[in-house]
Amino acid sequence: MHIGHIPLANRLFAAPMAGVTDRPFRQLCKRLGAGYAVSEMVTSRKDLWNSLKTSRRANHDGEVAPIAVQIAGTEPAMMAEAAAYNIERGAQIIDINMGCPAKKVCTKWAGSALMQDEPLALAIIEAVVAACE
Repeated sequence: MHIGHIPLANRLFAAPMAGVTDRPFRQLCKRLGAGYAVSEMVTSRKDLWNSLKTSRRANHDGEVAPIAVQIAGTEPAMMAEAAAYNIERGAQIIDINMGCPAKKVCTKWAGSALMQDEPLALAIIEAVVAACE
């Protein structure tokens, strides 16, 4: 199985979960057989990238490939920049958060709330894909 050109060992995935899928948890999941484990969501807001919380979420030191990062936001250009930033920091796969139902995420029109605006969701996907190529 592959995501793009990145091979996955199997179809056992550890989904991104804020407060759960930190680096030690992802490493444990992979050690126990997961073929894919995604980071906690990383904000697309550049002004928060140097915060302790975000820098911990974007730390992949010692992590076994594939390294997958979930990004969250609502502005296509910011999401593209966040994708490029995370690739520079070692991410091989970028996951766009369009499924989180948490109220604090959805009130900002991110996560699953993006599904209410299909043109915006498409613009984000296109911008992120272009930034990753």
